[in-house]
Amino acid sequence: MAMDPPPRPSSSLFDVFLRLRPSRSNDARFLTVEDGEGAHPTHITIKPPTDDKRKRAVERFAFTQVFEEDARQMELFKGIGVVPMIEGVLGANGHHGRDGLLATLGVTGSGKSHTILGTKSQRGITQMALDVLFQATGEQLVQSFYGAPAFTSLAAADVSEAHMFTATAFLDSMYGNVDQSSFISRGQASVPDCSSFITNGGSRSNKVPRPSTMPQSPSVDDIALPVDETAEYAIVISMYEVYNDRIFDLLTGTVTKSKHPNVKRRALLFKSTEQSPDRKVVAGLTKIICGSFEEALMVLETGLMERKVAGTGSNAVSSRSHGFFCVEVKKRDMQRKGPWSSSTLTIVDLAGSERARNAKTAGETLAEAGKINESLMYLGQCMQMQSDHQAGSRNVVPFRQCKLTELLFSNSFPSPSARTTHYHHPQKSIMVVTADAQGDFNATSQILRYSALAREVTVPRIPSTTSAIISSTTSTSGALKPGLTSGRTTPSGRTTPSAVLEELEAAHAEIARLTADVEVFALRLAEETARRKVAEASWCAAEEHMQDLEQDIRDECFAETEAAVAAERRRWQAALDNEQDSQAAHLDSKIDVVIKATRAQMRDVVKVYEDPEPGLRERMEELERENEVLRAKLEVREREAALKSASPVKKLRVLKGKRFEDPALMMGLED
Repeated sequence: MAMDPPPRPSSSLFDVFLRLRPSRSNDARFLTVEDGEGAHPTHITIKPPTDDKRKRAVERFAFTQVFEEDARQMELFKGIGVVPMIEGVLGANGHHGRDGLLATLGVTGSGKSHTILGTKSQRGITQMALDVLFQATGEQLVQSFYGAPAFTSLAAADVSEAHMFTATAFLDSMYGNVDQSSFISRGQASVPDCSSFITNGGSRSNKVPRPSTMPQSPSVDDIALPVDETAEYAIVISMYEVYNDRIFDLLTGTVTKSKHPNVKRRALLFKSTEQSPDRKVVAGLTKIICGSFEEALMVLETGLMERKVAGTGSNAVSSRSHGFFCVEVKKRDMQRKGPWSSSTLTIVDLAGSERARNAKTAGETLAEAGKINESLMYLGQCMQMQSDHQAGSRNVVPFRQCKLTELLFSNSFPSPSARTTHYHHPQKSIMVVTADAQGDFNATSQILRYSALAREVTVPRIPSTTSAIISSTTSTSGALKPGLTSGRTTPSGRTTPSAVLEELEAAHAEIARLTADVEVFALRLAEETARRKVAEASWCAAEEHMQDLEQDIRDECFAETEAAVAAERRRWQAALDNEQDSQAAHLDSKIDVVIKATRAQMRDVVKVYEDPEPGLRERMEELERENEVLRAKLEVREREAALKSASPVKKLRVLKGKRFEDPALMMGLED
């Protein structure tokens, strides 16, 4: 069944355009552009490589328009409808502006950044869109210096709790000196100190982006858009990126890093605020009021310097995040100076999908690639569900699965419980898919599979299998006998050759789809395996560290216990020595008493011998007996003292005992 060319969808989620990268060699192409019935081609066909062993199907995809390899930047700019989108954002003829979204999608190295941001010699869609905006507003654009009448009202009317600068103040804070009175923030009555946003004027002088050195072609001077002659406009620019499923401001990261190198970037929230209860916004962004095209280009280049990039096997400068460039066009009546109405042109440079095997990524870069591929997979699911909505399906679009799809679709599918106070025109969205006809077939086919507006699968015939089935369903005479079958039936129970072939084709289509899913899951498995190995290595390192720490603690506790036991032993030894000394002193005092008594008795004996008295002989004999008793007691005491070898008075007691061993000898000496 032939696939009809898709009409240009006016109310669909995306108008999808395909741009092919110019061929870099004479290698075989797997992608062919079909000649369209209209003015532009809308269909392509991709065929698996000849060395493919999976027998995958030939696939045909339909897009709003296909731009071939020789398409120029201006042809793409006008062909995809950027000019009508900008006109809708400006909101001419007294109407409110309509939000616009332009996004690029493709494999790494397929030409996304060239399409959106251009090269050193050609401008991209972003620069041309800015030029058209500033050219259209012209003299009706408000001044962007601090103190201008519109500056305070713009800051107060912002619903995203943003930190708002004039372009002059912001660029001075980045590349030179800045007047601190040029900064104002919502929710702060007084002008705060903005020293944290000031950098050294000479440290970045060699990186100042100069608009005069940037490409000036292609020119958009021939594009004129209608605007409200009674209105005045203000253009406010902000930039942020979605990195590892978190939102980071691109206009404060460079400033903060230059002032505080060790401070990590703070992730922002996508939420409803007090002034935006019906719509979610990125809260806390840095927003720059630009008064000229040159100021806007310098702000753009400043934000691009902060975006995460890395070199991989697929691309020397590969974006590792999804970049968002937001241009808010604010409008109010020039005479009445009423409230500002706002519409936003958002340009999104999606990070390219890549296969880890081809990109040769590892470590942090592999984790980044996993997050990128996961978010793009969810984006594909949302786009496929949107295609089902076109066919009448009522399934809910799962846009809350990751931060990227939430940013792109949350305001397109408001919550049924939300109380809408202001009517918002549906967002106009354009998707530019870039593809390399000589690149990675698997990755490119996967991108095309969920971004195309329509898809048709042609299952290749397998002669050997087909002939076997046909031959098995016929008899030797060439006709199937009534009531007999070949013994092989299809899952539906039908046994005719045509039914078998139809279900075989359906089975091959299902195999192709499952093969693509298996490739995605294999990549995710490799990423999860790598993360698991990193976690296991970290776990082992932590266990070894804990074992070392436990051993150190045990050694420390053992040393402290040994020291405490030694101190206690010394204390008890000192107490024992003191006790022994006191006992020895007490014994010495007793011995002195005995010696003194003995001397007194000796003196009495001598006196008796010198002047004998009647009955004194008996008294002397009695004293001698007592002396013998005392001498025996003294010897017992000396033997007990000799057993105590640690006593410091041992020698003294022995000397004293020997000194008074023979009282008779002393008596002879006295005589």
